[in-house]
Amino acid sequence: MLLTGTFAAYLTHTPATHALDAAEARGKQIYVEGSSAGEGEINAIVGDEGVTLPGSALPCVNCHGYDGIGRPEGGVLPPDIRWSQLVKTYDHVHENGRRHPAFDEASLALLLRSGVDPADNLIDRVMPLYQMSGEDMADLIAYMKYLEGDVDPGVDEDRIQVGSLLPLGGRAAALGQAMAQVMHAHFADVNEQGGVFGRRIELLTVPFGASAEESLDNLRMAYASEGIFALVGAYTVGLDEQILEMTREDNVPLVGPFTLDPGDSLFDAAAFYLYPGFDEQVRVLSDRALADGADAPHVLVVGPDEPRADRLVGNVRDQLRQQGKAEPAIVRYPSGEFDASQVADKARQGDSEALIFLGGQDELERMLDELSGNTRPPRVYLLSSFLRRPLFDVSTVFDRQIFIAYPTFTSDITAEGRADYQSLSERHALPREHVQAQIAAYAAAKLLVEGLRRAGRDLSRERLVEGLEALYTFQTGLTPPLTYGPNRRIGARGAHVLAVDLVNKTYTPVGNSWHEIR
Repeated sequence: MLLTGTFAAYLTHTPATHALDAAEARGKQIYVEGSSAGEGEINAIVGDEGVTLPGSALPCVNCHGYDGIGRPEGGVLPPDIRWSQLVKTYDHVHENGRRHPAFDEASLALLLRSGVDPADNLIDRVMPLYQMSGEDMADLIAYMKYLEGDVDPGVDEDRIQVGSLLPLGGRAAALGQAMAQVMHAHFADVNEQGGVFGRRIELLTVPFGASAEESLDNLRMAYASEGIFALVGAYTVGLDEQILEMTREDNVPLVGPFTLDPGDSLFDAAAFYLYPGFDEQVRVLSDRALADGADAPHVLVVGPDEPRADRLVGNVRDQLRQQGKAEPAIVRYPSGEFDASQVADKARQGDSEALIFLGGQDELERMLDELSGNTRPPRVYLLSSFLRRPLFDVSTVFDRQIFIAYPTFTSDITAEGRADYQSLSERHALPREHVQAQIAAYAAAKLLVEGLRRAGRDLSRERLVEGLEALYTFQTGLTPPLTYGPNRRIGARGAHVLAVDLVNKTYTPVGNSWHEIR
């Protein structure tokens, strides 16, 4: 199926936005945050009583909006402060009858400091007065001159263009096409119902290249040339760190990327993940080991001597420490030099009750074979992403003694969510393959739409981030409830835990399956 909105011929386009110069960028910080980019102090003086507050408590954006037009609030209508309006040559007449001629830089600075307009009228004291240095005032006015042109890429009065980086060719083409189709379908339904505050959502699919760097180059060119407001449902497996860095550099929100492991360096980026990564899953396994009766000194952690395992071992130690427990026993081994008998001896000598294993499946199966000879083998805890095949052929001494963490499971999908997806699939003739990837992409599209609705008509990337950060137990019907915040970027913090039933050759949920991190 040929998809509309694919990324093509971008070299014929010109960059979508003007880059702020240094003064404008400093001025934007004052306008949006009420704070100086330098060492200067900014204060807001409020009301007839002259109460002094930090400028960060009353930044300009609170009343005048990111576009400078202002929105009615509490019976007060902030004036339109776009530069094109401030410098109009004919008389300015306000609702209360106050008149004054056009502003220039000096008269605007005077008004901001003293509350006196160009006709020497005092303005309503609902408007705070601001104390700041001459340099900060010059920066603020430099930004205000450009304010109405500082619109985030991909947004105009009747459309929002979002992007997704997907494998649209090669071996994974069917998966990428399926993800794109389900997002196109959902956005088409939203658009048919009037869009979001009258704006239709358009999806631009950016294809993978022949290498990771070529894929990233495609995305960079799309940012520069096509006007992408946010990324949604992007396939970021193996590219997470690079895309997070791009997200920081370009200030492009990343909503619901499809990946195995978000990593642990995402909190300073505008990234919002659906499912838990390895960090959360290994913390759940640590909690599960304690709940199953193991004491920390009798927890053995085994993994290769490599950076990813370093991080996961650190998470196990930290999670046990948070529960007031002692250090676990740890065995590390050089990559490719795993000694299963050494691990079995260590487990026996330490009377290990639980073993969290962070290596590959071939190493795991050799280890289980060795452990089966121990008088009392430990319970074994694993990450599902590290397994390539079922574990039904290992020794039955491990029946229901092997526990696997999964980031998502069929029980995440509610009856309403299943019916919703089936209806979408039938109406838009979605493919029957790669359903799990479609579910993830559909949930990402739903998350984006909810964030856009919460951002409001006065849309900006900052407001989208604020809208997503405000979500609490948001129900997609396709995932566990999603909660975000300024310091929370993974919506479902926890994991499913399933036990391996070697007799019936199946996996069975432990408890209610989903385990929140304690």
